[in-house]
Amino acid sequence: MVAPMSRRSPDAAEGSAASGRGRAARGSWLTAAAVARVTGGEILARGTAASTVTTDSRGDCEGRLFVALRGQNHDGHRFCADVLARGAAGLLVDHGYDAASRNRLQPAFVVRVPDTGKALLDLAAEHRRRHRARVVGITGSCGKTSTKEWLGAVLAASMPTVRSPASFNNQVGVPLTLFAIEPKTRAAVVEIGTNAPGEIAQLTEVVRPDVGIVTCVAPAHLAGLGSIEGVMREKSALPAGLPEDGLCILNGDDASCRAMAELTRARVQLFSVTRATDWFATDVRFHALGTTFLLQGERPVTLPRLGTHNVYNALAVIAAATHLGAAEEDVLRALASVPSAARRLEPQCAGGVTIFDDTYNMNPQSARAALQALAGLGDPEPRGAARRRIVVFGEMLELGDQSERLHRDLGAEVVRTRQDLLVGVGAGAQPIADGALAAGMPAANVHRVDDVNAAFDLLRKVVRPGDRVLCKASRRVALDRLVDRLVAELRQQDGDGTAAGGDG
Repeated sequence: MVAPMSRRSPDAAEGSAASGRGRAARGSWLTAAAVARVTGGEILARGTAASTVTTDSRGDCEGRLFVALRGQNHDGHRFCADVLARGAAGLLVDHGYDAASRNRLQPAFVVRVPDTGKALLDLAAEHRRRHRARVVGITGSCGKTSTKEWLGAVLAASMPTVRSPASFNNQVGVPLTLFAIEPKTRAAVVEIGTNAPGEIAQLTEVVRPDVGIVTCVAPAHLAGLGSIEGVMREKSALPAGLPEDGLCILNGDDASCRAMAELTRARVQLFSVTRATDWFATDVRFHALGTTFLLQGERPVTLPRLGTHNVYNALAVIAAATHLGAAEEDVLRALASVPSAARRLEPQCAGGVTIFDDTYNMNPQSARAALQALAGLGDPEPRGAARRRIVVFGEMLELGDQSERLHRDLGAEVVRTRQDLLVGVGAGAQPIADGALAAGMPAANVHRVDDVNAAFDLLRKVVRPGDRVLCKASRRVALDRLVDRLVAELRQQDGDGTAAGGDG
């Protein structure tokens, strides 16, 4: 649960975005008294108001309230003295903190609570309530971060907007995103993730979104959520938490998403690439510059990114942005130059080779989308002559007892999408190779290597100018190191004048 709603007017937050201890006191609501009231904490020392909140002792602490979080492998309380020495305006600590250790020369306030993690959520919920910004919450098994990045960029072209940095989508990242909201902010785009039941409901209560987007429901985090039905139940907490005057934007081609329309009080809009819905795309085509489609079957749209999954992302962005008041013409113009979320089917050209870096993370749905995007580029050269499609896959983690089957199914998808070579990295990728072999891929075209270093050695031997290489795995596999090393090596070749070409 979050703290009770404050009766203060949103105008009370004027000036809360100021940074630096000297400027923070003017207009900031983060005083010792307010923090204690919102969190149910005990004031151990009083001082000047804080400008905002931080949980990172290594970052900018000047004038901020430092929330000392405890985790499995860290304890923020160890760094309280450090952040005070660097100008923190306040500390939020738990009952394990030794108040006597506080440097009395520092004019910082200290509030003690039973649980600093819960207190951080309480403070974020209060900060959200004090501002008029309209908030968009985004969840889904795939596409959350890309949709968040695109929507944030599109809205920023029309109005003061904040969005979650990187993948700030958990019980720490979501509150920190909300604290970026200032009095001038008109829109905030918040990514909401999960890997255990109840997390989305908890975060939705904190965020209080006006607009909710569910990108899709797919097998992901099954170790924590149990089944695809468990994933659906968890994601549906966002639509269920929307207000009656809100907007719920759902993937109309996903049966689980469509079912969420019955669970929300908000108005519902669907997006689709297979049927006429509120927002739909036809004539989807891939090419060297990205993806084109016809919006509502009429208006040409070009995205500088590959994949039908990105068309879905774009449709959700169009729906949300136009609802929040951005002109459709401005939205489409901004989409033509949207930034790519790092390492999400990000093309890099070197040594005549195009490497698609999709190493940020991996689940069955996102892997299939990447394969389809690669296959959709077509064959400008005769097959076998050039432009082979090489797939480098690592293990998909957190799939629970369905992991073996889902990996084998992915191997079959490699064959179905007519990829030329498959490289499985690590023992966990063996079922992908087995699935490809069972589906008819020649054994000479299926390789399994032990680790990233062995994958690099193999690719340096087999890759050649004109090839397209897709690299994808769950984050902990660290396939990004393979991409960086391979790109560096191929660019060195470019410098030596030994290769040229590629998709450009």
